[in-house]
Amino acid sequence: MARLLAPLLGLLLGFGALQVCAQESRELLLWHGYRGAERQALEALLADYNRHYPDTPVRALAVPFGSFPDKLSAALPRGQGPDLFIFAHDRIGGWSETGHMIAPVAPLLPQEVLSRFPVSLLDAMTYKGLLYGLPLNFKSTALIYNRALVAAPPATVSEMLDRARELTDRERGRFGLAYSYTEPFFHGALMNAFGSGPFDAQGELALDSEDNIRSLALLESWVRSEQVLPEEPNSTLVTNLFNQGRAGMVISGPWMLGEIDPSIDYAVAPLPRLVGERPLSPWVAVEGLFLSPWSKKQQAAARLMTYLTSTEAAERLAVEGGQLPANLAAFDSPRLASDPVAMAFRNQLDTAVPIPNHPAMTLLWKPLETVLQKVVKGAAQPAAELQRLQAQLQKDVAVLEKAQRRSERPGELPLWLPLTLLLAGLAVAMALWRYRSHIWDSWRQHRTAYLYILPAALGMVLLVFFPLLYGFLLSFTDTTLLNEGAPLASRWLGLGNYLSILGDWNLFYGEGSQRSINYDNFYWTLFMTICWTASNVVISVGLSLLLALALNKPIFGRTWFRLILILPWAIPNYITALVWKGMFHPQFGVINQGLQVFGFAPVAWFDSVGTSFFTGLVTNVWLSIPFMMVVILGGLQAIPRELYEAAKVEGAGRWYQFRTITLPLLRPVLVPAVILSVVWTFNMFNVIYLVSDGAPAGANDILITKAFRIGFEKYQYAYAAAYSIVVLALLFVYALWQTRVSGAFETGREAAR
Repeated sequence: MARLLAPLLGLLLGFGALQVCAQESRELLLWHGYRGAERQALEALLADYNRHYPDTPVRALAVPFGSFPDKLSAALPRGQGPDLFIFAHDRIGGWSETGHMIAPVAPLLPQEVLSRFPVSLLDAMTYKGLLYGLPLNFKSTALIYNRALVAAPPATVSEMLDRARELTDRERGRFGLAYSYTEPFFHGALMNAFGSGPFDAQGELALDSEDNIRSLALLESWVRSEQVLPEEPNSTLVTNLFNQGRAGMVISGPWMLGEIDPSIDYAVAPLPRLVGERPLSPWVAVEGLFLSPWSKKQQAAARLMTYLTSTEAAERLAVEGGQLPANLAAFDSPRLASDPVAMAFRNQLDTAVPIPNHPAMTLLWKPLETVLQKVVKGAAQPAAELQRLQAQLQKDVAVLEKAQRRSERPGELPLWLPLTLLLAGLAVAMALWRYRSHIWDSWRQHRTAYLYILPAALGMVLLVFFPLLYGFLLSFTDTTLLNEGAPLASRWLGLGNYLSILGDWNLFYGEGSQRSINYDNFYWTLFMTICWTASNVVISVGLSLLLALALNKPIFGRTWFRLILILPWAIPNYITALVWKGMFHPQFGVINQGLQVFGFAPVAWFDSVGTSFFTGLVTNVWLSIPFMMVVILGGLQAIPRELYEAAKVEGAGRWYQFRTITLPLLRPVLVPAVILSVVWTFNMFNVIYLVSDGAPAGANDILITKAFRIGFEKYQYAYAAAYSIVVLALLFVYALWQTRVSGAFETGREAAR
């Protein structure tokens, strides 16, 4: 019986596997980043589609939003991933340049499908005359106001400011208007109202245009002269102010609606207009359906795109999922036409401007945010700062585009990489051959020990030495990645990157009264890194030593004190950093509120180099003390008590005992702890990035955060790799010096004995 069942079971399993393969070959794979009601509405719509079109079923995969771009960039260039995916339109320019991320869709769709959408949204999905996707929905900002404080929406900006002045009471933390004005996405409403935004009519970068300067000057007056906006704004603060009735009007998008307290009677209206100018015209992000160029079922994908953008589907996605459909015919349905919130965002679309899908937009967001922060704090003038940013971005874009023109064909390795690896492999092989007899003898004698350490050795090679070697080789090239999914563009530069880093002696830029420190300069960043490391180590070691000496004595509650003091080390440091950042908030932080209680003026902690440095210093010392205290306390408890008793008999005081007994016997514990503390503090990325973010304008960046910004904000990967190698070399030199000093100390101590 068993002999008969085995073949039958094999046939059944094989038949099942064939069915699965056949199913996978027929189905369309759709990736999206929706959650909650949006996901449920989409999946219900796809279930209906599968019932109508069973020949090519659709399988939807929800991808975490934060990792969505990386997964697309990893899968699509290799011919893998989805047939269709839903994503924002602003990356179209970069994706289309690569040639293997998205495919044009106009040839697959009839004109009647394209006529569903307004021209502005179709233009957002178009790059260099080719339509690369169908608009699915849109998101833009609008004016959200509290009806209990603002009876009717202002029609003009002057009316909005008048009402904001009436509602603002800074001492009580009340504001007439609140929004994240230092984020370029929100500032787009002013830029577009005055002119054409960051690019001119020919698509060239024009950040320093008169219109953009005027928009920045107007924002500065709202913050510094009118003082109707809160300091250090962010989305969480804006939402909290609105929910607490301390903000009459906010500028935000549909994503905020689900966070508004049900007790707030609110309404939404389009943004007001400037007198004599265009209305405030916010950026609009268009989520579209994109087609993979590798899909083998493009006609079926086009049918699904047609179905999802139909009026009926758009209405369901809007009503059930809370989306704003790009097919504007859906707003004519009674269920949407009777929704004042949806109609307000629909009316805002008439004056909104799609985010440019130019590849250079990727480089613009963070530097423009820095400029906005500097101007609203009074640290820079709008015209001079935008001119500087224009020159900087033109240089960065030129570097990246020049490198990309030299890119190899997709999938082809740069010639220098295999040659270098081959030479390195030959050198290792020659060394192994030269010492083969010693290696073989050692292997035979200690084979078991080598087998035990083999897994750890392989892990070190794969996770430490290979990335280090790759980064080292990368630093001698001009490798960049302007567009996600694009092939790396590499050319051997030799020491070019290192000469550029170490040869930059221009510590200042500008002339005369406009002369300012260039915070991007390597030597300024090195100076700040040394100051940061030295001050942190000295203060944290000193305070830890005092606490350890106090807790080493038999005092009441010593165990509880030790437990409390170790808690900062137990809490993840990124959480601690965010807590301290909130405590240092200029208006709502507990530190400034405490200062005001005692009659002191509040401090703008992140507006100057010194105060911003202090915020990071306090946070990092708070994090460092527990570890250092535990290490020192362990060393103190290892010192024999008899030595102190003998010293007391000889009449030695406490200070003499500390100098001659405690400190010398504690030094073997202190030296390794200090070395570790220096290395950790030198590379303490989290505290700098999360607390001050290098404010003001990158002045408090250290070497590791600067390398991060070069690699992941400017996309100059090889330059960032060279920066990292310089950091590694500095730490290596420090380690050698520390080892020599420690060795000299040990030698002197042995000689004294």
